[in-house]
Amino acid sequence: MQSSKQARQSADANQLLSELAVHALLHLHFKLHASSRPIPLKERNDLLQKWLKPKLKSNRYKLIKKPLKSLTQQAKGENGNLEALLERCVGANKPSNPQPHLDSYLLLINEVEKKLGTTVLLSRPEDVDLSHDQHGCLLCVLSDNLNQHFDDNNAMIAPISMLFRGPMSQRSLFLGSIYASNTFNYEVQYQDEQFVRISLELA
Repeated sequence: MQSSKQARQSADANQLLSELAVHALLHLHFKLHASSRPIPLKERNDLLQKWLKPKLKSNRYKLIKKPLKSLTQQAKGENGNLEALLERCVGANKPSNPQPHLDSYLLLINEVEKKLGTTVLLSRPEDVDLSHDQHGCLLCVLSDNLNQHFDDNNAMIAPISMLFRGPMSQRSLFLGSIYASNTFNYEVQYQDEQFVRISLELA
């Protein structure tokens, strides 16, 4: 019974560490995107250390206090790279068996819909109803036909353009879901206070 409990705690700790790593890397990503100049490694480390420091004292992360402290310690010094260490934590508890890109895409969309409490729409760019669900958020795949982005083996052959409208908190959930994916990455094409348009690509 004890070993079963320990295994469950270990799985919970891995999941928690993975989630925290995603949020930390997303925080860094937004800082990099907002900066008008390249940010050197030491400065990136400092930004991540500063963001992670309060988490060491939080009860929410009590289960991973030791590995978190170890991570931040390892990243100290001239050659430390906290960003790379955190990237290794992301998805560390996920199965390594690759699945078709289309399956991964559909799972990602399903996850995003659950997190945002919305339905992802499909529309040509010129036909998007920007006023859809005014009191909620809008997430739309900008395409005539989703099939044109995948081949007969369900492998992705063309990037997928997506438009999001909503508050920053939900935008972070949307982009964070992609960031945590082992299969996909995204490129920001446009963003302002209300909207962000991205190109979903293979990682």
